[in-house]
Amino acid sequence: AEDLDMMGYDIREVLPEVFRIPVPLAGNPLKELNCYLFRGRKEAGERNLLVDTGFRTEGCRLAVLEGLGLLGVSMEDTDILLTHLHADHSGNVADLTAPGGKVFVSRIDHRYMDGSLQGNKTARFREHGISEDMIQAMLACTPSRTMAAPLSFTGYTLLEDGAVLPAGRYQVRAVWTPGHTPGHLCFEILNTGAMILGDHVLFDITPNITDWDGVEDSLGDYLKSLDKIYPYEVSIPLPSHREAGDMKQRILALKAHHERRLAECLQIVKALQSEPGVSPCLYEITGRMHWKIRSKGWDDFPAAQRWFALGECLAHLDHLKAEGKVRPVEDEQGICYRA
Repeated sequence: AEDLDMMGYDIREVLPEVFRIPVPLAGNPLKELNCYLFRGRKEAGERNLLVDTGFRTEGCRLAVLEGLGLLGVSMEDTDILLTHLHADHSGNVADLTAPGGKVFVSRIDHRYMDGSLQGNKTARFREHGISEDMIQAMLACTPSRTMAAPLSFTGYTLLEDGAVLPAGRYQVRAVWTPGHTPGHLCFEILNTGAMILGDHVLFDITPNITDWDGVEDSLGDYLKSLDKIYPYEVSIPLPSHREAGDMKQRILALKAHHERRLAECLQIVKALQSEPGVSPCLYEITGRMHWKIRSKGWDDFPAAQRWFALGECLAHLDHLKAEGKVRPVEDEQGICYRA
C-alpha cells in the first residue's frame, strides 16, 4: 500500500489502487469527508473514478485536487460518483468536472436537486408553527443552500438500483438505501468484500435522518435499508465520515439507537399533552429531546444545528404516526401531536 502520511496528507490505500482522500469540512461538526479515488490504468484505457466531492468551497476543492495530484491523477481522466445529494458530497461537481467527464447520481436524489427542496422543507416547518424569523435564520446558514452545487449544472448521468459501473480495475454495484436521503446509494465493490457506505452507516456518529417531501416515513425507510445491507459480508466498510468498524454490529447499534429515540419522543409527547399551558408542537418536542451538542440549551442551538434537529424530530414523529402511536392535530400554533 502507498503511504502518503509522511507528506503531511493522510491518504490511505484501502484496496489496491483505491485511496481514501480526507477533505476537511471547515467549521462543520462532521470535520472531514472521506472521498475515495479509484485509480485507473491509462495503458488499459481505464478512467479514474472519484466518489464524492466536498462542499462547494475553495478549501474543499483544493483539498480534493491536492489529493489527486499526490496520486498522479487529473480530473481530465476522472469521472465522479455521488453517494447522495447532500452538499458535503455533491457541492463541488461543477467546479471539478472536466469536459467530457461524467457525474453519476441516483435518479431519485436527482429529483431533489432542482432547488425545490428548501421550499418544501420550510413549508412543512411553517405548518408546524416554526416562526418565519427562525426559518430564515436557519436557511441563511444551512449548507444545503449555501454550499451546494449550482442549479445551472446539469451534467448528471442518472443511476438506478443495481447499476454496475467501471471503477478503475474494479466494478461497483449500486445498492439503493433510502433513508438518509430518498435516493441514497451504497456501492458494493464487486469481489472484494468492500462497500462504499456513504452516510448510510457511520461508525463514530449517527447519520441524520430527516423528513423529505413526498416520503411518508423516512426513518422507516432507513431502518428497512439497514436490514437490506445487513446480509452483505462486508470486511472492508468505507464510510463517508470518520473511521470504520464492524458493519453488522454497527447496524444493530443504529437500530437500537433509533428505538431509544422513538421511545423518548413518544414519552415527551405524552408528557407535554398533560402539561397545562404547553402545546406538544414540533419545537417543544425537539427542545426536550437529548442532543449531543455544545450549547446552553435548545434556544441557544446554532441555527444550522436547529435545522437538523427539527428535521430529525419530525422524522421520528412521522414514524410514530406510521406505527399508530401518535396523531397530528391542529391547534392555534399549527400542527401538534397527541399520543
